[in-house]
Amino acid sequence: MDRYVLRFEKKGNMRFISHLDLVRLFKRAIKRAEIKVGYSNGYNPHELINVVQPLSLGYESTAEYFEIDTLIPYEPEQLAAMLNESMPEGIKFVSARQTERRSNNLSSACVSALYESVLPLKSENISLLRLDSFLAQESITILRKDKKTKELKEKDVKNMIDSLRAEGRSGKAVLVMELRCASNETLNPGKLIESLIKFAGLDIDIDQCRITRKELLAKDSLGRKVTVFEAY
Repeated sequence: MDRYVLRFEKKGNMRFISHLDLVRLFKRAIKRAEIKVGYSNGYNPHELINVVQPLSLGYESTAEYFEIDTLIPYEPEQLAAMLNESMPEGIKFVSARQTERRSNNLSSACVSALYESVLPLKSENISLLRLDSFLAQESITILRKDKKTKELKEKDVKNMIDSLRAEGRSGKAVLVMELRCASNETLNPGKLIESLIKFAGLDIDIDQCRITRKELLAKDSLGRKVTVFEAY
């Protein structure tokens, strides 16, 4: 079998489609395109596909990744074009490459993600965010629902923030964040922005802060941090 990794965008109304629905969409597209996808062994075989690191509902992305094993070889660009023919507006495969087949998938190699969020705040008022003071805290907490009790609990996420800065663009304040995004633990950028807004005492609704995932970063075979597209 041959393995490919494809990069795609998720924009517009497609930001409201869930991860599971996205996987179902890709399975239907594979079937319509008559792509010879590989299947797992065992009593309940399934398609050998993987969408790397689920994206939270409501977020856009310019760098999502999709892995697929095929029974016959394809030109990477041909594979992307075949899938694009069955994609709705808002989902578009923009590049593809063949990669080495491994027992694990790229989700296990992923370590962090780059996000940007345009705030309803003028660029000249960036200082109101008090970013330096926010990052200087001994702990940075977010409210997160406990999986067992379903109660909201505080969690210290300071060590899950690789970088956080604000810059002015076209008169708006933009948050640029690199946050933990691994198979065992992920920091939701919306939760971090909520914590920052509360700390700064700003009257900003999180729903006004459009969030875009710009890149997923992984560790390659030498342990270097690279884009998922470059990982293997």
